[in-house]
Amino acid sequence: MARAAKPALKSKVGPKGLGKTARAEVPHGSTHEDIYARLKHAIMSAHYVPGERLVVSKLEKVFGTSAMPIREALRRLVTEQALQNNPNRGVEVPQMTPGRLMELRRVRCEIEGKAAEWAALTISKAELKRLEEVQAVMNRAAASGAAEGYLDLNLDFHFTIYKAARSPLLLPIIESLWMQVGPCLNTMRGEATLGLGMDHHEAMIAALRKGDGSAAREALQEDISEAADIILRLLPQ
Repeated sequence: MARAAKPALKSKVGPKGLGKTARAEVPHGSTHEDIYARLKHAIMSAHYVPGERLVVSKLEKVFGTSAMPIREALRRLVTEQALQNNPNRGVEVPQMTPGRLMELRRVRCEIEGKAAEWAALTISKAELKRLEEVQAVMNRAAASGAAEGYLDLNLDFHFTIYKAARSPLLLPIIESLWMQVGPCLNTMRGEATLGLGMDHHEAMIAALRKGDGSAAREALQEDISEAADIILRLLPQ
């Protein structure tokens, strides 16, 4: 694989909102739970990047609400390690270190790999169709260089599989892992990296269609590992 040029990290969240896909998939509202769900989705799909501050006054304009439900959502996300409270900067997205990234890769391969293995036994025809549809849109986006919304689609693809595992206990653990690693996935929508991993997605779909849990787990783990290797090369050593 060619070495990817280091892309600039840019937030995908501006004063107008959380991005088209995030707004479409998460119910709009101003309660603590609504804001928490939208922020969680945005973090998992790299609409925020490592080191970025989440300023309450700016989020008030984004959500059109008062500060209290935003602060409650931020506190919850800090507790879940998706964000951190820096005494000098306020609430921000944690920076990633090589050691933490490798630990996340190891845990994700085990837990998300197991979810893919279970999903091979329980996935429905409708869910397989959804995977194929999302994959087709991702392929078109990669071919045209359309990075906007690409990671929202990637999130949709993966969590369609994880939900198909039919494990209410496993899903929150996977969400927690994605909240910690999600901001780093911003590098995967760079010009040199957009579309990498689509072969693993195809392998996952094929394995799930056959009910081959071992092959589904292996393809999922290869997808995670390839992305982690790319991100690792771009991190300060």
